[in-house]
Amino acid sequence: MRKYKVNRTGENKVPSKETIEKYKDFSRLSHTYDKYTKRPKAPIYKDKKMFLFLLIVVLLTYLIVESIEEKKQHDKQKTDQVDSLKNNVQRNH
Repeated sequence: MRKYKVNRTGENKVPSKETIEKYKDFSRLSHTYDKYTKRPKAPIYKDKKMFLFLLIVVLLTYLIVESIEEKKQHDKQKTDQVDSLKNNVQRNH
């Protein structure tokens, strides 16, 4: 644990009025706070690398979904053909 020294001489150190006025400007303080805590964000369409990355992700997602739907449709057609063949075979016997 740290040891702290407490000044008990009775002298209160009060900042000057100029120093107090300097820190009373809330808009400047807020602007400074935002500048240090929040990074500036450019819109996605202006950031070429991020836009390209998102575009590729969206296109890949679209292609994967289309491929899955096409496969489901193809499987459904196959099962329909097999069912119709079974029905034809049963009718002939």
